[in-house]
Amino acid sequence: MPLLAVRAIYDGEHIHLLEAAPVSGSYRVLVTFVAPADAEERETDLDPSSSLWDTFGAWQDERPAEEVISEIRAARRSKAAPPALV
Repeated sequence: MPLLAVRAIYDGEHIHLLEAAPVSGSYRVLVTFVAPADAEERETDLDPSSSLWDTFGAWQDERPAEEVISEIRAARRSKAAPPALV
């Protein structure tokens, strides 16, 4: 069975799941402490999309998107013609 992950908060005494457990019955668990959390940051620290949103706007290029995409496609290794043997 693959490992399953559930977001949770440890308050110093107990572990509180932030979403429903995807299993029922008794299970062995592995607890990993990822980062400290305070009352204001609990939800944002555990939001997997928060780090994604921080990267938006990181790419800066003055060229139009079509030109950038064309350059990326031209730089790809796979070409329609077979490679020339020298």
